[in-house]
This record gives sequence, structure tokens and C-alpha cells, in this order.
Amino acid sequence: MDFLAAARGDDTRAELDRLWKLLLLQQFHDILPGSSIGLVYEDAHRDFAELESSLDALVGAGETPVNTLGFARREVCAGTMVEAPPYGDGHAIDAVDEVRVDGLVLENAQLRVELGEDGSLLSVVHKATGRETLAAAGNRLELYEDRPVKFDAWDVDPAHLETRRDAPPAESWEVLEHGPLRAEVAFERRVGERSTLRQIVRLDAESGRVELHTTVDWDEEHTLLKVAFPLAVHATTATYEMPFGYAERPTHYSTSYDRARYEVPGHKFADLSEHGFGAAVLTDSKYGYSCFGNELRVSLLRSPKSPDPNADIGRHTFAYALFPHAGGWRDGGVVAEAARFNAPFRLTTGVGPSFASVDGDDLVLATVARAERSDATLLRFYEAHGARGTARVRLARTYARARLVDALEDELGDARLEGDELVVDYRPHQVLTVLLD
Repeated sequence: MDFLAAARGDDTRAELDRLWKLLLLQQFHDILPGSSIGLVYEDAHRDFAELESSLDALVGAGETPVNTLGFARREVCAGTMVEAPPYGDGHAIDAVDEVRVDGLVLENAQLRVELGEDGSLLSVVHKATGRETLAAAGNRLELYEDRPVKFDAWDVDPAHLETRRDAPPAESWEVLEHGPLRAEVAFERRVGERSTLRQIVRLDAESGRVELHTTVDWDEEHTLLKVAFPLAVHATTATYEMPFGYAERPTHYSTSYDRARYEVPGHKFADLSEHGFGAAVLTDSKYGYSCFGNELRVSLLRSPKSPDPNADIGRHTFAYALFPHAGGWRDGGVVAEAARFNAPFRLTTGVGPSFASVDGDDLVLATVARAERSDATLLRFYEAHGARGTARVRLARTYARARLVDALEDELGDARLEGDELVVDYRPHQVLTVLLD
């Protein structure tokens, strides 16, 4: 691929290293959760603007949809149904499905979604199983008093659970798109004392998830905003994604240890599944979850006053989605669906055909990069489901040698190459790095 060849130039390598370190700085432990002083975020806004413009300069602007993930995908992009292999260019195809709008009912071949005039999800029927996903109205916006005893911006104390109140219902709604590839309904509502929220509920043709794209003008004090989904699912544990893996936490408070886990950090999804059926809430930029009984929640916004009295005040844009599925989260393809939701197609001049793809669902190709200490191409995989097996990785070109290395790129031994395929043996939860020469 052209960008890998370009990355081998000394000047480009140095610039990529600088930008990568600048990106990592934004993930420092106080910048990331919002617990720094205001001056830090002025610098962060400036640095993110530079990173975004540098990315545009690196990959170029164009009209070709590029899939930057290790999962194949087929979804709506720029008004067209697009299909793309892992790490490759997408191309327009004919859709085999249409989405329909009838008042506040959105429907495609996979889901039937009924909305309430108050902005809630009244019903989400998963057609393949015939199951209703919701036990009661979902997308319930809740407000909590958020006054930690000790550390304002760092802690969420359990006492907040006793202060829940529902946000006011939507004041108006309108249909923005009627299909055939996309249906959207917009809701306007107030939240808190001084804040407003606009939410666009979206269902695309062929899509198995209903998306909620949200813009909030937030001006609250010591208030925590959450969204709740009461699911028609019974399970004693919920699953939360974390880097290169997942964590399971109880959905009950049977012990003191359980009660201490009332809020759970997670990345792209949280899932509640029983035998044969489940549902995941996918997020694009929210990392606090909780589940008690059958109610799965996401923490959306806070408003602490120390150390930054203006923390979180202003306009926020984020999205989350409800994804019902047959079987458990592994069989339901939640890892791949959450990744697609987080990383939409990027329109560029194109990168060519698929660089590499993995057969099977357990082993995920998470990174394609240049090596730090050589001109080799680096592939980093992780086992996502707790499984054991052998995967075959199809490569776009033939390589002379493949080496297993550790995270510091110290060699561990040869990997198996069979023509243009890399053969990878993996164990549960294993992270693997391969260098291709």
C-alpha cells in the first residue's frame, strides 16, 4: 500500500513519530477523563486540530471510501451502499434492502423500531429471532446529583444512585429522511436546568443497529447524565469491552464486592446476553457503563467544578447505538459491529485492495504499521473471545520471511508463511505481533 511505502522515508518517519507521540500525550490519565485544569484542554484542542489536519495531509481527501478496520463491512456511506474488505477500498453496490418510515416507526429487513413522541425507544424487534429487545421504554435519559465526597472530577460516588430523576420528554420531533437507504427522526428536548439536546435516531438499510446521534449544549453543575436501556434479557453478568479484551461484571449486588462495581469502565460496547439472544449498547466516545438487573446504562456527561470550573461546559457531539443479536455477544458479532460503529468509512483518494484479512472471528487484526526498528511491516493481532485455534491471514503481497516478536519487537522466532498466507496459532486472550520482511 502506498502509505506504507511513504512511511519508510526518513522525513516521513520522523514526522509520524512526532504526531504519534502527540496523540499519546492526549491520552495522559488526567487529560483523558476530564480531570485536568482548563489550560490543559486549551492545549489539547490545539493539538487535536493539528493531528486532524496532519491526517488529512497524509491520507489525502477524495471520494473513495476506505475501510480502516480489520473487519469486512457493508453499509451506507455518502448516500450509497458500500462494500469493503478489511484494510482496503470500498465500492458502491446495489442494496438488497430498503428502510421504511411510517410515522414514528422505522423498519428494515433486520429491525422494526417504534419511537415515542417523547424521544424514547418503545420497541425494537429483532426480526431474525422474533424477539423484542426492550422490557420497557429505552433510551431513557436520566439525571443524577453528582457530588463526590473527596475528588470532584475523579470520582463518581455510589450515593449518586439514590438521586435519579428522568429528563423532561422531547418537545418536538420531525422526520429528516424517509429512505430508501436511510431513515432519520430528530427530537428536540431540554435536559437539566439550562441544557438542550438534539437527538437524531437513525436506521439504515441492511443495518442491524439503531443509532442515536446526539448534540448537547451542556451547562449544568454537579449533574451526571446517563441513558438507560431496560432489556428483555436475563443474565447474571454483563460484558464490557476493554483494550484487546473484555471484562465481565455481575448484574446484582449480592456481596460487598458486587456493590463496589456499580460503575464499570469500558470501550466500544457493553453487552447483556442470555442463551440464544442478547443486546449490546455501542458507543463512539463514552467509557462509563453500569448494569443492574436488566437495565444497561451509559454515563454520557458530567459537570464537576474542580479542578476546572468550566469542565464539560459547552457543545458535545457523540453517538450510541442499540444492537440486538442472536446468540451471545461472541456469536452475535458484537466486537466487529462495535468497531464499525466507532470507525466509519474515511473518504480519501484510496489505498487499494485489501492489505490483509483474517479468516474466522476469534483473531482480530488490530494494527497494520511499520516496524519501529526496521523497514518491516508490523501486524498486531489479539484474540477477542477467549478461544484457541489457528487462523490464516491472507496478504496482498508475498513476503520473504515472517517473525514473531514481542511488544518491543524483540524476536521470538519464525512465523509460518505459506505462499501469500500467514498461519497464526493463538491462545485465549493472546496478543500477537508479527513482522513481515
